[in-house]
Amino acid sequence: MSKRMYRWMWPLEKIALFLVAISVILVFVFSIHMANGSSMYPSISDGELCLFFRLDTPQREDIVSYKYNQKLRMGRVVAIAGDKVSVDHGKLYVNGYEKDSFYEVSGHVAEHVVSSQCVFIVNDYRGDQNDSRKFGDMAIDAIEGVYFASVRTGGHSA
Repeated sequence: MSKRMYRWMWPLEKIALFLVAISVILVFVFSIHMANGSSMYPSISDGELCLFFRLDTPQREDIVSYKYNQKLRMGRVVAIAGDKVSVDHGKLYVNGYEKDSFYEVSGHVAEHVVSSQCVFIVNDYRGDQNDSRKFGDMAIDAIEGVYFASVRTGGHSA
């Protein structure tokens, strides 16, 4: 290959390597999820584009993206392994303390201890029971990532 041809291709090689590196980072380090519905309102509104960091371990109060029944969802971690959780008379309790909520918490969950390698996830819009109140503790392996930023895309809020 002539030097002239190599000089012409060298910038293309740099661009290709850069694009491959960015793709790997986006696929293995970050997750992108479009908020759909009002389950996380008022923290996240319908239509927001949310960014999640895949390499973080979820802690209490983190918003996470997770898979349940082959569907990607969002929720807030309210308890981690070893915590005691219950829902009674419209209130959510973690380790005996009432958790603040924008809304009354529907449903009933008898006090139980969150299993090892699991978290208990509840939506911010606590009337929506499509969370751990319905399906129980969520395995940490099902967590896609921990929320760190979002972009409003012009979607409507709840």
